Amino acid sequence: MKKTKYMMSGGLAFTEASDMKKLRKKSLQGWHLKKFSMLGYRLEEGKPEDVIYTIDYRFLDEENKTEYFELFRVAGWEHVCSEYNMHIFKAPKGTKPIYTDKDTTKEKYKSLIKPIQKLTIMSAVMLLLFLIIKLRSEGITNLVSTWMTFIMLITFAMLAMTLTGAYYLKWKRHSRSGGEE
Repeated sequence: MKKTKYMMSGGLAFTEASDMKKLRKKSLQGWHLKKFSMLGYRLEEGKPEDVIYTIDYRFLDEENKTEYFELFRVAGWEHVCSEYNMHIFKAPKGTKPIYTDKDTTKEKYKSLIKPIQKLTIMSAVMLLLFLIIKLRSEGITNLVSTWMTFIMLITFAMLAMTLTGAYYLKWKRHSRSGGEE
């Protein structure tokens, strides 16, 4: 049985490049990305490798997965793991980056922002509903709605921070490319 360990993520919306560099550093030490884990990554022990990592954000249905992963394979990137709409790939150091132009980079961040926007709006609506229920209830219903309001407030705050980070990444990439649309 192979040894595994956990590596915490700084939050992909905020520290995507940093996380990919940390994964590379761990691979140089013989710890390789196996899969996503709660708020981070699960690494597996192996032989040290000099590889680079990249992430892509894309919703895939079953019929498009094979073609999508084949496209990356042909470009020199090996699929490592996926979770929801996030897909991490690795390649030998020196492999051409997946995102080299303004348009593909812009698409990458659009794919990241869209689902986070929807979840943030949904959590805001649910937070408001629980607040209204809390204000109009008594007894056990008030207690339950207080807890649900608290949980939704935390959820909304986390999603709003993630969305802010994603917009920041998009803005940062946009300004580097000269701000051309």
